[in-house]
Amino acid sequence: MQKILPVGNATLSQTGALDAKDITTAEVTRRLSAKLRSLIGPGRAWSYRGVAHLTGIDQRSLHAYTRGETCPNLAKYKRLLSVLGPVLSVELDQMYGWQPRASSSAPGSVDLEEIASELRERLRLIDLAIEAARKR
Repeated sequence: MQKILPVGNATLSQTGALDAKDITTAEVTRRLSAKLRSLIGPGRAWSYRGVAHLTGIDQRSLHAYTRGETCPNLAKYKRLLSVLGPVLSVELDQMYGWQPRASSSAPGSVDLEEIASELRERLRLIDLAIEAARKR
């Protein structure tokens, strides 16, 4: 079952994309600040001081980003992404429909032998069709 979240005047399914008109600066700021709050601060994976040092973004700006008061420009966002990793962008990417691999199929969860067997069977059928066409 999909969980529906309120997003302004729209709704967002955790597994679905927003309409293009609903991808606003306010929505990007809301999602980014929530993700930054989960990553940076006391008891989190990153300290404000450490992120500031590694990104060159001052701590005051980082606090403003986590409070949702402002949103970093593209260059600063890319610096945050290079330090914090792709986990930072998951919620933003889901706005346009991208889903993380873990929610679809994890590595190793695909039966490669079954796929190879199906492929061999389909190739066999193609060969039969080609041979039949040659005989006409």
